[in-house]
Parts: sequence; structure tokens; C-alpha cells
Amino acid sequence: MTTVNIVRKRSNRVNPVLRFRFDYWLLLSIAGLLVLGMLMVYSTTFDYGLRFQDDATYYFRRQFMALGLGFIALVGVMQFDYHILRRFSVPFLGATLAGLLFVLFFTAVSDLGAQRGLYNDSYQPSEIAKLAMIIYIAHWLSSKGDRIKLLTYGLLPFSVIVGVVCALIVRQPDLSTAGLIALVSFTLFFVAGADWRQFAVAGFLGGAVFLLLINTLPHAQARVDAYTQALSDPAQASWHVQQSLIALGRGGIFGVGLGESTQKFGPLPFAHTDGVFAILGEELGLAGTLLVVVLLGMFVWRGLRTAARARDSFGSLLAMGITCWIVYQAFINIAVITAVIPFTGIPLPFMSYGGTSLAITMVGAGILLNVSRDSALQKRPQGSGTRRKTTKRNTRRSRRPSADRF
Repeated sequence: MTTVNIVRKRSNRVNPVLRFRFDYWLLLSIAGLLVLGMLMVYSTTFDYGLRFQDDATYYFRRQFMALGLGFIALVGVMQFDYHILRRFSVPFLGATLAGLLFVLFFTAVSDLGAQRGLYNDSYQPSEIAKLAMIIYIAHWLSSKGDRIKLLTYGLLPFSVIVGVVCALIVRQPDLSTAGLIALVSFTLFFVAGADWRQFAVAGFLGGAVFLLLINTLPHAQARVDAYTQALSDPAQASWHVQQSLIALGRGGIFGVGLGESTQKFGPLPFAHTDGVFAILGEELGLAGTLLVVVLLGMFVWRGLRTAARARDSFGSLLAMGITCWIVYQAFINIAVITAVIPFTGIPLPFMSYGGTSLAITMVGAGILLNVSRDSALQKRPQGSGTRRKTTKRNTRRSRRPSADRF
């Protein structure tokens, strides 16, 4: 019996036939969050622009420029086979570590007592570290295979890698970002097939270190104390949390109207960054917040579906890591605004003001869309039309009765 084997040769450039076969539901969720985010950035910053820059659109234009750069990067990332990221995972992480070290040793402490950014905090290596760690960990875990179940190949080197990056970020100090990176990394470690005993030990040690940091860092301890006091007396909650809850309560079902918030004009600190979800709840009400939750839920659904349908372990871990990163970060921000967990400053993905955060998040979204498009190769061949016709013709010939068949 004659058989036909078609061996596809991988190329770094995506075939034009499949260039637009990505997940449109995933793209819709991303676009919806971006549109809402740009509306809220303008609503929460036009007063800042008038007071400090004599231009109501100053901060909006800066965010729009970051959106444009992020969109170019998103489209650019989708034009190539995502497997090329394997080659750059180590240099990318190395450059990120160099940026984190440079911030700690060669930049001044900001007015808020932190060392997190360059060029007036417009460039933050800790934001880039989120994506760099996901790419590197996905490459590292996919290359180890079943060996990650061994202590010397799995837990020990993995803990060192994650620990070094998180230690540099904690030193800034930025405990929330370090915790987010550790949480995403250990999720990938579990999904990749780590031994459950190693995972339990890692979880115990990671939790112990986190509790130690909370009780050691003064600002973290103060926030936890305020949170525990608020559980018995809401009036003892931190000022930021109180004003966030006032904004959400004032919004009601349908909100006070876009641009009509009063909390953003002073009572709520950092309304354009950490508190954007509270202002959205005040201006668009419960309906607006539920819309954000639905869009995030759609993102989770399509992101996990992409991870499940990826053609190899690297793509699956990459999609899982990016999905967990964005969803965990959104959950932490919303939980802080609704007083579910102690206050911590972390932006809402796609929506908070911040050029570095928005651009890097869009790059991650582009990689996720790339993986979703690559999974379409399971359903449709990537060869040219002529080759497909030839393949069909050869297949029909192979089905004809033959003297060798019995």
C-alpha cells in the first residue's frame, strides 16, 4: 500500500494563507479592554493635564503613543513563528536583569521612596521582567521534559532563577510585582508536570518567604495592619481603600456618567493608575465593572483554550503564562479596589495609565494571538495551493485498488 507523507519545513515567517487565522474572540476581548482603558485614561487625567501641563489631552496623548507602539509591536510579533522566541529567551532575561540592577545602583530614590524606573519613571524594567520571565520559564520547562520531576533538574534551579529576579524587584521595593512573577512562574512549574511533592515544598517555602517579607518591610506591614483593622471596623481602612469604595458605591447600577466622577479630583489618590477600576465603577456603574469582568473572563477562556490547543509544550506554556499573568494582575487590582485583600499598587492590564505597562502587555497579547493562530495549522495545511492539489491527487491515487493490497 502506498502512503504519502508530507513534511513541513518550518519557517520563521508566517504563511500569508494563515496570517489572519487567529482567535477573533480573544482579539475582541483585548480590543474591548483597550477601548474602555483609553476612555478612562482621558476621564481620569484631563484634570491633571490642565493643572500641570496646561493641556487636557497631555496624558491621554502619551498613553495613545504607548498604545500605538504597542499595536505596532503586537502586529510585528504576529508576523513570525513564535518559536523564534526560544533563541532570545536568555538574552532577553539577561538584559532585563541588567535593567533591574541599573535601576537599583544608578537611579535616585523617587518622592514615594522607591527605585523602579528610568527617565522619570517612564521606563520600568520590572514590567518587562514579567514577559521576560514567562518566555524564559516556558523555554526552560519545555526543554527539560520529565526531568523537572528530579530535584537537581527541577525545583533547585527553578527556585534560583525565580528567586534572583524576585529579589531584585523586592529590593526596589515592589512586593506586588515580585509576588505576581513568582505566582505565574510556579503555576507554569505545576502545569509543566512537576512532582506534587516538589510543588508542595515550593509553595510552602514561597509562602514562608512572602510572610517574612510582609513582616519585615515597613510599608507592607503597615498595609496589612490597616487591612486587619478594617475587617473589624471599616472606618479604619486606609484612605485609598475608603475612597475606592466610596467611588464604587456612588456609581450605583449605571454610574453618574462618563467624565462626571468627583473622586478623581483629589479624594482618590492615583485614580489614573491603581484606582482606574474604582473610577470606572463610579462613572459607568455596576454595568461597567461587569463589562470589564466579562471581557476578562472571555480573555481567560480563549487564553486557556489557546494553551490547550497549542501544538507543542513551549507554545502551551507560553500561552498559559501570558494568560495567567494578565488575569492574576487584573484579579489583584480589582481585589484591592474592592477591599478583598490588603492594598498594593499594581495596574489594571490594558486600562491603567502607564506606557511601559501598556506596551509590554500588548506584546504579550500579540504572542498569545500568535500561538492561537499557530494552532490553526492542525486544521489547515500551510503549503501552497499547488502543493495541496498535488497532495490530494496523490492521495486519491493511493486509494485505488492495488495488487499489493489484500
